[in-house]
Amino acid sequence: MTGGRMNFYPPEEQPDPLLCWLWLARTLGYASPCAGRVLETFGDAQTAWEERVGPEFRRAAGAAATQRANQPGNTPESCRSLALRCRAAGVKILTYADEDYPLALIRTPDLPPVLYCTGDTAYLNAPGAVGVVGSRRPDGYGIQAAGTFSRALAQQGAVIVSGLADGLDSEAHRAAVEASAPTIGVLGVSIDRTYPASNRLLRRKIEDCGCVISEYGPGEVVQPRAGFLQRNRLIAGLSKTLLVIQAREKSGTMSTVGHAERYGRPIFALPGNVFSDYCTGTNGLIQSGRAKLALRPGDLFETLGLGDRPAAAVAPAQPTKELSDRERRVLGCMGAEPASVEELAARSGLPTAALLSALMTLQLGGRVRALPGQRYILR
Repeated sequence: MTGGRMNFYPPEEQPDPLLCWLWLARTLGYASPCAGRVLETFGDAQTAWEERVGPEFRRAAGAAATQRANQPGNTPESCRSLALRCRAAGVKILTYADEDYPLALIRTPDLPPVLYCTGDTAYLNAPGAVGVVGSRRPDGYGIQAAGTFSRALAQQGAVIVSGLADGLDSEAHRAAVEASAPTIGVLGVSIDRTYPASNRLLRRKIEDCGCVISEYGPGEVVQPRAGFLQRNRLIAGLSKTLLVIQAREKSGTMSTVGHAERYGRPIFALPGNVFSDYCTGTNGLIQSGRAKLALRPGDLFETLGLGDRPAAAVAPAQPTKELSDRERRVLGCMGAEPASVEELAARSGLPTAALLSALMTLQLGGRVRALPGQRYILR
C-alpha cells in the first residue's frame, strides 16, 4: 500500500516518473477540464497510473479518460518513443512536478500536465507576465500600438506572452526582442513546428531571450483550429493580465479574453476606430466593462507590479530549492497585490497552520515578502 492506495507494481517494476506524466497527458487529452481534479486527487502521475482501475480515478478523470487509461497498450512505457523524440530535438519536457512549471497554471482546472519547451523555461515564472493579443490581420494603428505598448512594457520589466502567430502576436514578440527583454511564445501546433513558417527567425530570437512552449509534443498532429483555440487558454493562464490591442467582435482573440475572465485575470483593451470592423471587439469590451481602458503602457504598470526600472533589471526567476506541493499551491494564489492570511486560506484551501508554515518557508526562500497586518505579496 502507498498512502492508503493499492500499489499494483513491485518497487523494482515501478515505471519511469517522466513516462507516467506523458501517459497521463495523453490519457486525459488536450485541455482536459478534469486535469486539475486528477492532480488534486492523486498528486502525481505515477499515483494516477497505479489507481487507473479504481473508482477514484473514474470520479476524477471521467469515463472517457478512464476508458483510455485502461486500453491495452496504453502504458507509460509506450510513451518512451515520445521522450526520445524530445531528446533528439532538444525539447525540454516540463511536467507539473518540475520547479519551472508555471505557477500561474497550477490553479487552472484545465492545466496541461506536460509542457514541451525550447529556450529558457525559468522565464515561465518571472513576475509581470502580460498577454498581448489581437488581430492576425491588423491595420497600421494596431501594428503601431502593439509595438509601442509591448516595447514599453518590456522595458519596464514585463514578460510579453503571445501566440507567435501572424499579425499582432508577432509585433508584440518582436518589440520585446528588440528591447532585449524576455518573451514567451505559446504555440498552437507541435513544439517542433513553427506556424507560420515565416516566423522561424523570430522564434530563434525568442528562444535566445525567453522560451517557446506547446502542449503538443514533437510529431503530434493537431487540428489547426482546435490547436489554436486550446492554446489561447495557456496565453490567458500564463498572464498576470491580458492586453487586447485590436480585435473583431467574433475572433480567436475573444476566446482568449473568455479564458482570462474564467481565470480571473484583469483585462485591458485599447480603444479603436468606431467605424472599423477591426476594433468592434476591443471597443465592445471597454463599453461593456469587461476590460479597462488602456490609453498608455503606464496604465498597466500598477496591475503588473512594475515600477520605473531599466530593462537590464529583468531576469528569470531563479528557484533556490524544489517547491513542495503546498508551497506551489500558495504561490499560485498570490500576485502583485497584497493578500491577507484569510484570503490566501480561502484561495488555497489550506488550513491556517499549514498555510503559515508554507508562507514562512517561502519568505526564507526569498519568494514572498511579509507586509504589516499579516499580509503577503510576491517578491
